[in-house]
Amino acid sequence: MLVRQSQLMLGFWVLMSWGSLANDKTVLVDLVQPHHSAVVHTLSCQITAPASYRISSYATAELTQLLPVGSTVKKGQQVAKQDDVFMQRQLGILRTDLQTAQVASRFAKDEFERMARLSKSGLTAATDLNNLKFQLDSSELKIQRLQQEMDLLLLKKQKLVHTAPFDAQVIATSAQPGTQLSDGQPIMQLLSIQNKQLECQLPVVMFSDSKELKQHRYLLQSQALQLREVSQTVDVNSKALTLYFDHPAKDKRDLLVGQPQSVEMQVESERITRVPNQAVELEGEEYRSWRISKDGRADKILLKILSTNDAFYVVESALRPGDKVVIRGRHGLQTGQNVNIDRKGSAVPAISYE
Repeated sequence: MLVRQSQLMLGFWVLMSWGSLANDKTVLVDLVQPHHSAVVHTLSCQITAPASYRISSYATAELTQLLPVGSTVKKGQQVAKQDDVFMQRQLGILRTDLQTAQVASRFAKDEFERMARLSKSGLTAATDLNNLKFQLDSSELKIQRLQQEMDLLLLKKQKLVHTAPFDAQVIATSAQPGTQLSDGQPIMQLLSIQNKQLECQLPVVMFSDSKELKQHRYLLQSQALQLREVSQTVDVNSKALTLYFDHPAKDKRDLLVGQPQSVEMQVESERITRVPNQAVELEGEEYRSWRISKDGRADKILLKILSTNDAFYVVESALRPGDKVVIRGRHGLQTGQNVNIDRKGSAVPAISYE
């Protein structure tokens, strides 16, 4: 009787063990490897000028001289000039008005002082003294106003001769000699010879955040670049962000706006690892791998593919060197599922991974 009971319990234990093994999926795994070298991306760039400089008229006057489009000028060199004949006449009129106001002010001052002396003797009314004080103050204020008008007109006269604020080239003209220009009317546009930069296109799929971008290394023909700014918008057509760099050339006069350039972006990060090709699968538009934790549970990890070769993918993800990833047996695998691990290369015969 005891022997029969023992046989029954042994049979039950064997069935339970086989059932437990049947519930656990067996998968073949391989290890995630470190990526010791930087991932290099080639960015398509071009030379640009941050902005052109517009020269405009400061006064109503005829345009008499103008450099043609394509002219290269030094800082301080004359690029355009307006006629000052009418402004000279206006200055003459203002000088006459100012002299007249000064004479009137002296007369008002003498009359006020005379009336003040008479007022002390009681020979004049206080109202007459106040009127003279008002005339004196008004004449002094008129002198100030006329002086300010003269200073403004002299400044405008100086601005009739237009000079380049920096080394530049004339890229456009908006008027012709003989034109009567008004205040604020455009005359020409200048492009700085030295103020040039690099604009590079970065596919938005490679973007994570601006702080991380500034940690990468950028090279233009072996010269290091410093990332200055990252655009806040994505180009609708190219689906790319714009990265802005100061061009490293000391003399930029031979750099042509629109000239294409190539910049290397070297990416180094602890999030970049090498994953076996067999461990990567595509689900919809996302790449993923299955990582097996220390307690034998499966976890789905999303990947950003940086580069690939015949043996592995270089990815950016939550995977770390030494993590176990499934290279066979992924079919039907669920997040959190317990699995039996078969290390790649081990001799375990007749194992079904599906």
